[in-house]
Amino acid sequence: MRNDFVTREQGNFSFHLLPSEKYVQTTIAVRIHLDLDEKMTTGAALLPYILLHGSERFRNDFIIQSKLDEEYGAKLGVSIDKKGDKQVLCLSLKFYNQKHKMIKPEILTVLLDLLTQPLITKKSVELEKKLHSRRIQNEIFNAYHYSYKKSFLYLQGNQQKLYLDQVGSIGDIETWNESKLRNLHQKILQTAPIHVYVIGDIDEEEVLEQLSSCLCGGVEESERSMIPPTPVQSPVKTYHCEKFQSKHAIITACSSTGGITLKSEKYPALVVFNRLLGGFPHSRLFMNVRNQLQAAYSIISILDAINGLLFIQTAIDPASEELVLRKIFGEMKSIKEGGCTQEELEATIKTLKNSYKLSQDSPVSLIDFHQNGIISGKVRTMTEMIDCIDRIELQDIQEVAQVFKGYSIFTLGEG
Repeated sequence: MRNDFVTREQGNFSFHLLPSEKYVQTTIAVRIHLDLDEKMTTGAALLPYILLHGSERFRNDFIIQSKLDEEYGAKLGVSIDKKGDKQVLCLSLKFYNQKHKMIKPEILTVLLDLLTQPLITKKSVELEKKLHSRRIQNEIFNAYHYSYKKSFLYLQGNQQKLYLDQVGSIGDIETWNESKLRNLHQKILQTAPIHVYVIGDIDEEEVLEQLSSCLCGGVEESERSMIPPTPVQSPVKTYHCEKFQSKHAIITACSSTGGITLKSEKYPALVVFNRLLGGFPHSRLFMNVRNQLQAAYSIISILDAINGLLFIQTAIDPASEELVLRKIFGEMKSIKEGGCTQEELEATIKTLKNSYKLSQDSPVSLIDFHQNGIISGKVRTMTEMIDCIDRIELQDIQEVAQVFKGYSIFTLGEG
């Protein structure tokens, strides 16, 4: 299946279209990129949720949903994401296309009005501030997320903006009111890159014309640019721990990938290395630490290919910490020294290819993968990745494993 987007730059927008007859629903997704900024992040995180309360034309959420229900039960959703040094504001619409090759004008009208003329009132702001406090608290009290952040912070050695959460800070919520949020909304529309995706059974040229005439007139044109984040590189070796009231300890180890990111030539080999190490049920960490040693409740390795980082996270019995860490770094050393077998490599490549093929059926996965490429400075397709990993050999895995030198280990447990 084709999974490469047709991209057109028009005005302040980047339109990414993927026509395909396989989808019974059409997906429209808006992604707005903002630089992570401590002074602005909390307010920006409030905005997508406030948009759902109404606009100048559609005055409340009931009117919005009633209008969408008339359009084949269209569903509207918002969220906040973080990619590299960017905060990403997300708005999505899904609807049954009924074999139309174009987007119904009524749906675009709702989208445009919410995006450009939201009804930001004292009532909606105060309600969302209360709800957003809970979202932030959920992040604060998520032990896995906290351990992940702290290991990254200690690897950097100083508090940079990459440490900021996409939801913002609970201490900043009360500094925002309807006036400040209106000004922030206008500033975002005038300065932030806006990406619009359409995936479905559509006519490419017709929909592009629709988007251009509907959206481009609603936002003032200005110069916007995207600078890929600089990969984190650190040779430090550090260990920190904090006490945490729990029956098990959470360990997160963070390492630099030596500057290899999604746009690097060695990226496909790094992806295979990560999956072989701890990204699949047959991976070394899962089989040799969790199953064989029975020393971990869970264990996984996670590749952040935008920032150039590899995380290994595990939940263990506190008494097993030294044993588990020794085994984790022993597995990495084994791969560095050429201990990976052809059978392991083939199993990893096969499973990874199947994962990419399944992701090609998901509009959300396709958009997310494309967004990673935009922010990293090199757009890849999943078909391209399948072709690349098919050519990976044992020597490539051993070579890419050499980049891991420094590490930051953070343990949240008995201390």
